Amino acid sequence: MSQVDVTSAVQAQVAPSRLSARDTLRVWGERLGIVLIALGILGLIQPWVQDFFTNGFTVLLAGTLVFIVASHL
Repeated sequence: MSQVDVTSAVQAQVAPSRLSARDTLRVWGERLGIVLIALGILGLIQPWVQDFFTNGFTVLLAGTLVFIVASHL
């Protein structure tokens, strides 16, 4: 059986690659959208803070729009 050089394959996967400005904006926009979606859902299902409940749908909608726009960059 032949030997496989695992170290070069692992180093190739671990080495960070430089992202372009557009890719960086897309990644951070998607992350922001996911956080806003999670906060919006949390606001809609929690019964303690009335203002958070009132604005939960708006935050959820904003997060969805941010995620959609960022994923199309």
